[in-house]
Amino acid sequence: MRQASFDEQPENTSWKLRGTGDSALGPTREQGLQRLLAFMPNAGKAYQNHRNSDFGIGKHIHVSMLSPYLRHRMIDEAEVLQTVLRHHSHNAAFKFIQEVFWRSYWKGWLEHRNLLWPEYQRQLPMCLQRVQESKHSNENYERALAGQTDVGLFNDWCAELEQTGYLHNHARMWFASIWIFTLRLPWELGADYFVRHLIDGDPASNTLGWRWVAGLHTAGKTYLATPKNIRTCAALRLGASTDQQLGLHRLATHTFNLPEKLPEQVLQKTPIAWPAPENAKTGCAPGKRGRRALLLTEEDLTWRPAQTPAGCVAMSPSPRSALAPSSPLVRGFVDAALSDALQRQQHGWSDTLPTVAPKALDETALIDWLVEQGMDEVICAYQPMGPARLRVEALREPLAAKGIGLQLQMRDYDRLVWPHASKGFFQLGMRIPDFLDVMSLARGA
Repeated sequence: MRQASFDEQPENTSWKLRGTGDSALGPTREQGLQRLLAFMPNAGKAYQNHRNSDFGIGKHIHVSMLSPYLRHRMIDEAEVLQTVLRHHSHNAAFKFIQEVFWRSYWKGWLEHRNLLWPEYQRQLPMCLQRVQESKHSNENYERALAGQTDVGLFNDWCAELEQTGYLHNHARMWFASIWIFTLRLPWELGADYFVRHLIDGDPASNTLGWRWVAGLHTAGKTYLATPKNIRTCAALRLGASTDQQLGLHRLATHTFNLPEKLPEQVLQKTPIAWPAPENAKTGCAPGKRGRRALLLTEEDLTWRPAQTPAGCVAMSPSPRSALAPSSPLVRGFVDAALSDALQRQQHGWSDTLPTVAPKALDETALIDWLVEQGMDEVICAYQPMGPARLRVEALREPLAAKGIGLQLQMRDYDRLVWPHASKGFFQLGMRIPDFLDVMSLARGA
């Protein structure tokens, strides 16, 4: 097969972005709930039949687009499942329910291998350096980032991603396959590009999804984007454009085995230090006044402890990449989501919180605020593996130096599902009816 040459200009220089964008991805819980309810009529058979169809920017009507809200837990998995099962039977909404648990599977799988994400981030700069040392590879990489490859459809996805912070899930798979097997670029850099530009960019779903396409998550099981599959599932997006105009004739016709660059020890299972369960009632250390502050992070913007805290503070957004900042669109969404969460915490307790920090704070300002408010302990939702987890854990020592404890509590949903996520999805998927039963959500056919 003739490889795409980035010394040439793309054949279709008139390829244009279609649509006006997905403006409905607003950064508040209320907007997430509105989107959840609006999608419910389509969450059953319609989703099962049409979920793989990418109609183009602004036209993703057959998928829920709830991922930004679930990623930051502006809405949580349990309430999504509860809502869908109020509208559909389990059988009718099986595929949608399964997708909710796929997200949980990725989170749990990475939690069972909590050395993988830090090592992946540590290797990223070296991966980029290797690409930059080759003129050909570096040109490929730069053109891919700029959306100026010989594959016009790939360029269109780049533009959509950077304009909206979102891509259809099937388009993400095609994109990753083209990046790896057609453009022959490292999966690590593609995953990094995604996590910096996707509003729902998640250390688990994104990293492991790219590894799955590359044949590294399930050894030897790669995913190949083909013109036939793309034409079948994106017919309305492509219109009457030919394979040559779209660049589909340039796609790789076969995959190849990639070497595993992560050390064997980071791929081995590590024990999960299960923290206190959700809503556990605990007291402060003897001699303390018992002033407890709720700490919010972008990982969970709706969790609350059983007891009303004396105050609430949020940690500033965490850098998602070791290479570059997140896009302005991502940073703006997360900043606004944190502000929305602080406002909801302030007005949501039966007893008004005495004090709420006016905005999300970095580590130094956060500790200063806790000291100024006379807090004895910080309580926080358990952080899944990722940058926020590392930052929260790094707070323990400086907090202790100020006489402030740190306690994490895990949601019941995670405690229920994650123990079954250490192997393949099948092991977890076959237990979905049991999970729903435990959650008192099971419904008949």
